[in-house]
Amino acid sequence: MLHYKHAKLSILSLIVAAIALIIILSGFLQDEFVAPSVSLVTATASRQPATTVTTRPSETLVFTPTPSQTPTKTPTATPTNTAMPTNTPTLTPTPTPTLDLAHCTVVNCDPQQTIKPLNYFPASLLLNINTPQRRTDCTECTPNQRMSEAELNALVGADAPTMIQLRRIVLSQRAFVLAPGVVYITFNDAHHVVIDLQQQSYKLRNILPPITRPEQRRVARITPSYCFSPDSLVITTGDYYALDGTNKSETGQELFFHLGRATLFDLNGQFEIDVVRQAERYHQTSVAWGGGPIFLWQGQYNFNPLNEWFTPENLNHYRNTKWAKITVALSTDHKYLMLSLSYDKTLAEHAQTILDLGHRWGIEMDKAMRFDGSENAYMAIRLGDYLVPLLWIEEPIIVNCFAIEKSEK
Repeated sequence: MLHYKHAKLSILSLIVAAIALIIILSGFLQDEFVAPSVSLVTATASRQPATTVTTRPSETLVFTPTPSQTPTKTPTATPTNTAMPTNTPTLTPTPTPTLDLAHCTVVNCDPQQTIKPLNYFPASLLLNINTPQRRTDCTECTPNQRMSEAELNALVGADAPTMIQLRRIVLSQRAFVLAPGVVYITFNDAHHVVIDLQQQSYKLRNILPPITRPEQRRVARITPSYCFSPDSLVITTGDYYALDGTNKSETGQELFFHLGRATLFDLNGQFEIDVVRQAERYHQTSVAWGGGPIFLWQGQYNFNPLNEWFTPENLNHYRNTKWAKITVALSTDHKYLMLSLSYDKTLAEHAQTILDLGHRWGIEMDKAMRFDGSENAYMAIRLGDYLVPLLWIEEPIIVNCFAIEKSEK
């Protein structure tokens, strides 16, 4: 009986143990089934950032500094730096301020400035201070039709006070006013007449002898006296030994069109120095003075830059001779003309005096060409009742004049 009880208890405890085992097992199984679902959720949750991380790099690529840097990188910002094109205005000089030439000296054009007069007389100017020049008697030359012989002699026969005045003007180093907008000054041992082309107190003339037949072009001669008038302010020599340059009188008379020769001309109210190579363009000019070669081009000494028609011997002479020479120069803005006369200077030295005077006055000289020279060099300026020649050279026999006369207006 006791054995039976023990057996019963053993069976009962086995049943209890089995039940407990089942409970434990069921809890374990339940844990096993819940855990995967939790780990899946956490896996998806933990994968979400991973996917966002993979999309973010692609966003950062779109957002990369490279595209935004390209604007900075691309020096298409240089177009904004079109200070390069805008820098061309710096290369193209600003227009010359309107000058009151009456206040200009060898230093500048400041009316407040003081200037020390020269205390010596430069021999290289060849001024005829002591003995006024006399006229040349030329029987084959065309006579002056506007003034009698007596009037011409009186016009050049300057008295002693006038010659003293000329000396004073030369040594003063100040501009001497011949008319509003026309002044005479000596600078660096050269004579200069500066003309304000905007003024209307004067007129510029190319005075030529009357040519009735073509063969006369090479033989027609005048003296500077032929160009004199009661209104004369300045008279200079123009072209060379014959009218084989590109000359045209202010009345429009065309004397000769020479292909490849330099000329100073007025086209549509604006002066220019150039080599006229087309007859059509020459026909459009209202007045033209032949000459050459050009020796200033774009503000620099540049001898014969446009290959003008001259023999090598002529070119060599024009470049190197120190004999007297007359030239005409034009400012870059076409506002000023400068007539210059020098002696004992090469053409390069002569050119430098033009550039230096222009620089001191704030005028950028652009182009210049030669007129006649040597024994044919001539320049006379108006002093009161007299027209006074500046060089102590006999009045030459020439072919035409560059003349400045008082305007009738």
